[in-house]
Amino acid sequence: MSDALYLRYRPQTFEDVVGQKHVSETLRHALRQDRIGHAYLFTGPRGTGKTSTARILAKAVNCLADDISERPDNTCAICTAINQGRLMDLIEIDAASNTSVDDVRSLIEKVAFSPSEARYKVYVIDEVHMLSTSAFNALLKTLEEPPAHVIFILATTEPHKIPATILSRCQRFDFHRITTRDISAHLGDIAQREGLEVTPDALAIIARSATGSMRDAISLLDQIAAYGHTQIDDELVREVLGMVSGLAIADFVDALAAGDPADVLTQLHDLIDKGVELSQLINQLIDQLRTLLLLNVGKDPSLVDLPDSLLVTAQQQAQKFTAPQLLHTIRSFTEAGQALKTPFAGYLPVELALLDALNIGETVAVAPPPMKAVSAKASPKPAAQRSSQTKPTSGRPAASPRKAASQPQRARTRSSEPPPPALSSFPLDSGTAALWRQLLKNIRRINPRLQALLRSGEPAGVRDGNLYLRFRHDFHREQVRAEIDQVNKALSEVAGRPMQAVILEEGQNIPSGAATDPAPASTPPASQPASPPATKRSPTQSSSLKDNPVVRRAVDKWGGEIVEE
Repeated sequence: MSDALYLRYRPQTFEDVVGQKHVSETLRHALRQDRIGHAYLFTGPRGTGKTSTARILAKAVNCLADDISERPDNTCAICTAINQGRLMDLIEIDAASNTSVDDVRSLIEKVAFSPSEARYKVYVIDEVHMLSTSAFNALLKTLEEPPAHVIFILATTEPHKIPATILSRCQRFDFHRITTRDISAHLGDIAQREGLEVTPDALAIIARSATGSMRDAISLLDQIAAYGHTQIDDELVREVLGMVSGLAIADFVDALAAGDPADVLTQLHDLIDKGVELSQLINQLIDQLRTLLLLNVGKDPSLVDLPDSLLVTAQQQAQKFTAPQLLHTIRSFTEAGQALKTPFAGYLPVELALLDALNIGETVAVAPPPMKAVSAKASPKPAAQRSSQTKPTSGRPAASPRKAASQPQRARTRSSEPPPPALSSFPLDSGTAALWRQLLKNIRRINPRLQALLRSGEPAGVRDGNLYLRFRHDFHREQVRAEIDQVNKALSEVAGRPMQAVILEEGQNIPSGAATDPAPASTPPASQPASPPATKRSPTQSSSLKDNPVVRRAVDKWGGEIVEE
């Protein structure tokens, strides 16, 4: 049975370690100056060379070569024994399976014995954070004052779980994630040695899939090579790894940018029919959208690890979105990925995320700024102007006549029964917005699917102990209505008093006769100054202003009233 590629091409010298030059150079200088520490801590993500560097250090401190700069030479008896895994003075321990205090006490008893062949006895403890608290305490004294012939090398992916008393007694080296370019270059070298012809795009896909882990990247190359092809291109890589083609992802993103729901849903179900794993599709979409976001905001190609052939396409797509759109879409797909883990989720979370992403142009940046309160005391104006202006309701100076008259002029041109406002056409007060956010947060803990459905709509307002909700699509409206009892229960818990959610039909407004309730989290309105003598208005003008949705919201929120002249 042949060795796996990651074992066959495991680094044997400090120069072979890819992407960790800061660690390799420091250890080599320490060897030259004979400043060897008694305890080292290697931390970093998986597959970045921690254990391999520990073995190289064990060879270097015990190498028999006369020239220190040549250590390890991998030719002496000690280096050969370590490479073959038969040196008794190199003890590698898996802390994940030796976590108890008894295991550590057994280790401590053997520490006192001198090495049998080498200059130093080296203990490499992998995943050291898995040791129990008692085991750490038992190791502490030996780690602080070990025998002169012992070196401890601790390796971990989670250094925050190691007690501070252990950390303070070790020289710490942080291993970084390896860049896509470094992984691609190293994979290309391995492929050449193995007689494989791999295209640059295929190498880039493998490198990105490894997420900074060289071991994972080499294992993926080994898996693809086992497919029986000596010529490997990007399509073969995607087929073996179960990935969606780059062209399909690009078409998906273009459809999102065009805002075409029919095209997006058709592409989704075509991929499902081909057997694409939804979680894999979500991950690839998030990765692509992240790339577009970095290019959109940073404008610097060096922020993303992409080959030149893919970079041009990504830059063109990034110009089709705004940063808020990309942020919102990434959040939607991230939540869909979490919802897919729930039982019986089906395709719904992905479909909701796609529809939510298509509505972003209307839900992100079109809401006007909150209305400002205006003074109840208006300065004297000509009768013609008084008949066409509303009274200010705060102590701030009134706007200039030209600006103040513009909005009532628009109000008179509207019909007395305006069409129902679109989602997000009016800003919510802070209390209702806070109530809505907390409701979504609470429901997410008990029913992620219902939370995803609610996110497809938005609150229209709070009145008479009811939270009125609007939805764009009948499907979402009916799905939420089927689970309205659960929504009402969560809403009452959030509000601290009995409340109900009322779902508005398409084109339906909040009942105009209902009283507006301040949401539980909102700030009560400040006391209003005494109103001056009421100015009368004509019945036609008064009725028109009362029916104006902007004026009605201002009256509901700040407690003013429309008086007749």
